This record gives sequence, structure tokens and C-alpha cells, in this order.
Amino acid sequence: MNWFQKPKYPVKEQLPKIAHHEQLPEGAVELARIADPNSERYTIFFVRQGKFLSVLEAGSWLLKDGTPHYRCSQVDFPLGVLPWFADTLTEFRKPPAQGGLHAGAMTSADEDVEGEMLCIQRAMSAGRGVGGYSIVNRSRKDHSARLEEHFSPHRITFADNFLYDAGLLDLIKDLGEKYRRGEL
Repeated sequence: MNWFQKPKYPVKEQLPKIAHHEQLPEGAVELARIADPNSERYTIFFVRQGKFLSVLEAGSWLLKDGTPHYRCSQVDFPLGVLPWFADTLTEFRKPPAQGGLHAGAMTSADEDVEGEMLCIQRAMSAGRGVGGYSIVNRSRKDHSARLEEHFSPHRITFADNFLYDAGLLDLIKDLGEKYRRGEL
């Protein structure tokens, strides 16, 4: 029995790995940052790498023994994810009577966004007991996948309160409009 997940779509080449938010690869540009209200440790960074967007979740803290620890995770998307996410999330949240997904739907259909297959999924636990939404890129293998033969897609989850109360969705909409105007 093979328990390895296989990719559903062709897998894109990995973007340069960013190990630290203050040490970006040549040509990479930080577009924005926002503190995660559900974490005392993490800040979300939006970084343009050419025609792509890397979303970093980075933070540092002291371990119990006093040793400093730093973590920077990275998920990658085409830059078009910015307007796509804002638009698709609005449609995802509509009730069925208003043209939204069927009752109980937990995932949107996969959509081609600039050559990469993306979807939105409802997350039941996205932080401190609140739900949220995940952006899934089925065209890119997660950087943390340890086994070569196992495919795990890029995915980032944002809590509802982060999106709607702490300004993340407004930031994504603003960046999406700048992208549409060719300003990124």
C-alpha cells in the first residue's frame, strides 16, 4: 500500500528559500508586513520574488532553557493570488441562495491563477479557537516535505479575526489593487 500523496497537477520549480525575513534573496522585495493577533511570536511578511509572492510567517522567542529560537516558514504563489484571494473569499462566503457554494462546502474548486492551481479551504481551527481560511497552492510542493516521493501542497491559514478584525484582508485587497494597476 502506497501512502504517499501524489500531485494532482504539474509541480512548479521551487522559488529561492528564504531562511530569514531580514535576509531576502537578491531582487526580492518586501511588500508589506502585519503582526498576527493570535500569536505573540509571528509576523506575516509579503515578499515579491519576480512574478511570484512568498508569504513568510516569521518570529523569534526564547526556549525554556533561554536559548534564542527563530523560525521562518514560506509559502509561494503567483502574484495574482492577491486579487484572486480577496475576490474568491467573497464568493466562497456567499450563501447558496446568493450563488455561493452548497451548504457545508469546505473547499472551493481548484482555479488556474497565472498557471498555478489554487483553492480556498475553510479551516475549523485557525488559531486560538477560531476558524479561518487556507489558501492552498496545489502546484507547489511544501518546502518542509521531507520525502522526495511525497507531495504536500503549499498552504497558509489565516484566522477569521486576523482577516476581518486585524486588517489582513484589507491589506491583501490593497496589495491586490496595486497588482491590478501594475504597481507591484
